[in-house]
Amino acid sequence: MNPRTIRITFIGAALALGVASAALAGRVAGPGPTPSVAPAEVDPFSVAGLLAEAPPDVVVIVLEGAPRHPLRGAMPASSFGADDEALVAGAPKVRRIVLAGGDPVRVDRIARKLSSSGRDVRVLAGGLGAWDTAMDADPKAPADGATVEVWAAYRSRLALRRSFGDAAAAPVSPFAAPIAPIAAPGGGGAKKREGC
Repeated sequence: MNPRTIRITFIGAALALGVASAALAGRVAGPGPTPSVAPAEVDPFSVAGLLAEAPPDVVVIVLEGAPRHPLRGAMPASSFGADDEALVAGAPKVRRIVLAGGDPVRVDRIARKLSSSGRDVRVLAGGLGAWDTAMDADPKAPADGATVEVWAAYRSRLALRRSFGDAAAAPVSPFAAPIAPIAAPGGGGAKKREGC
């Protein structure tokens, strides 16, 4: 055999062994260190928009307590486990998770643990208190000379506030009346044969 061919074969085998070792080491090591960067925050109206749209790649998790204005469509943390470690282990592996809670230290700690496990995590800015404040009263109307975009954003926020903050003013969801089965003429059932 040619010495050059042998050298190329050994180099290829060493590269393959190195790649395989790195892949196995990554699987065995588990989650990395807790990130030192604080998780990104999402304002209450953006969370309301996410809950109203209900995209399949986003999950909103309420950690504790019940706000005055419920986050309809959000999952309670208890559905993923009894404690924070069970929540981190059992949280869905979707593209985005939004955490909402009253204790900012706990929310930050859980968000960092979820981020270290490879999930994209955001937190509700201001916690559940900010959610209740945002949903308490209608947003202020823009000035008369405001642009079309500003009016569209106002109308969107107003609809979200009324949907999540005021049950009496919430828009009625359209629904279709159930279709009643049509009875067949002549009784509709199978007829008994007479005779033999």
